[in-house]
Amino acid sequence: MRTLYFLAVGLHLLTAIFWIGGQLFLALAVVPVVRQPAFRALSPALLQAMGLRFRTLGWITLGILILTGLINLAARGVTLELVLDPAFWRGAFGRALAGKLLAVALVIGLNALHDFWAGPRATRALAADPDGAEAARWRLRASWLARLTLLASLMAMGFAMFMVRGWP
Repeated sequence: MRTLYFLAVGLHLLTAIFWIGGQLFLALAVVPVVRQPAFRALSPALLQAMGLRFRTLGWITLGILILTGLINLAARGVTLELVLDPAFWRGAFGRALAGKLLAVALVIGLNALHDFWAGPRATRALAADPDGAEAARWRLRASWLARLTLLASLMAMGFAMFMVRGWP
C-alpha cells in the first residue's frame, strides 16, 4: 500500500504541475504572442487548435487528479465513516480538505463553463469578425473564466499544502 501511495502522490503532483503550468503557459506565453499583429490572422485558428488540445489533456488531467486524490486520502486513513463524522470536518485536516474540495469543485465548474460555453463562442466570434464587439465580449468572458479557473486551481494547491503541512 505504501508503494501505491507514493506512486499516487507522485502522479498527483505531476498532473497538478501539468494543469497549473499549462494554464500559466497559455496565459503568459501563447495568448500574448497570438495577439501580436503579425499573428492576428492566425490567432483564431491557433487558439482553437491549442484550446481543443489542452481541453482534452486538461480533462484527462482533472480525472487523474481526482482518482489519485481519492487514493491518497484512502492511504492516509480517510474512510467513508470518517468523512460522515461531523467532528472530522472541525479538525485542521478536515477543514483543509473541505477547502480543497470546494476549490476543486470551482475548478471543474469554471473550467466546464470556459471549455464548453465561453471558449467556443469566443473562437467562433473571433473567426467571424476579429475586431467586432461580440468577439471582444466573448473573449473577455473566456479570459475571466480562465483566470478564475487558475485562481481556484491555486487555491486547491494551497489547501493541499495545509492538508500535509498544517495551517500556517
